[in-house]
Amino acid sequence: MRYQVAVVLVMDLSIEVVDVWKKYVVREGLRRRRVVEALRGITFFVRRGTIHALLGPNGAGKTTTVKILATLLLPDSGTVRVLGRDVVKEASEVRKYIGLVLDVSKGFYMSLSGYENLVFYGLLRGMSFSDARRRAREVLELVGLEGMGASGRPYYSYSLGMRARLAIAKALLTNPEVLLLDEPTLGLDVESARMVRDLMTRLAREGRTILVTGHNMYEIEQIANYVTIINKGKVVVSGSPDELKERLGLLHKVSIKVSGSEVSRFVSELRSNLPIEGLTTNYLGSAVLVTTYVRSRREDIARLVFKLSKALDVKVLDFSIVEPSLEDAYLAVVRGGGGG
Repeated sequence: MRYQVAVVLVMDLSIEVVDVWKKYVVREGLRRRRVVEALRGITFFVRRGTIHALLGPNGAGKTTTVKILATLLLPDSGTVRVLGRDVVKEASEVRKYIGLVLDVSKGFYMSLSGYENLVFYGLLRGMSFSDARRRAREVLELVGLEGMGASGRPYYSYSLGMRARLAIAKALLTNPEVLLLDEPTLGLDVESARMVRDLMTRLAREGRTILVTGHNMYEIEQIANYVTIINKGKVVVSGSPDELKERLGLLHKVSIKVSGSEVSRFVSELRSNLPIEGLTTNYLGSAVLVTTYVRSRREDIARLVFKLSKALDVKVLDFSIVEPSLEDAYLAVVRGGGGG
């Protein structure tokens, strides 16, 4: 029975990165060289049909990891598999199943239109001319360039947002099961960034797996099912955004506006029953606004507030809980020196 469960878990994985190391030799001047450890034994797994964000400060090793997954770099040691295929021993097979975006402004011919660029790329990937033309139209429609009337315009006339759309269209041209997107919304306007987010969400719902890097935590929290944070070449923490926040014990900001004769007792009971860090009370006529920070689950906080209000005959006029964000979790991990 255990063996069957293990098999299901392995089959459910699109990406496996196990104990991967990578060093670079960097030249400094004519004679001096410096060894940079880009990856120092990282391990993480990406489930099929999910959006998995790889986060970390600049220089943490995110792009190096993406390039190894895309078979553009060889790891010094460790094992990396995409859909069960080894990226070193079966590199040509891996390339059949992945779509890659490393830089939205590179990899295109300036004088060709978006449509012509995609057809040319399709021919390079072994498509027939008719298939390349058909698929180019499909993906241009998917990313919105066809509807914008931009598919026939030369690439040099494209805005950064249009170039990002075309880069994703190119990654989708071969209908890959796995997408590797390195900061796909960097520098984009609001509308284009939203389009990229919506497209990623839609593709994941269709069963594709997406590994994405980025620095916009609000954006990542909107779309990511799972997050892996790396720092200084090491994995610091991995899990869903909610799991990370709970594991790190981050604080919720709780605001309660109450009235009644037992407000003082109400506040006292809150202090006794919740792990409170800082509490202020502001008197607003007959009402009192209680503001505090609590290291607890949202459900536990709400349950206690309404239990106490009922027991003490205190009226709750307003009640809000502001949950910690993924950005809070990220900063807690990175500033904590993880991966040093």
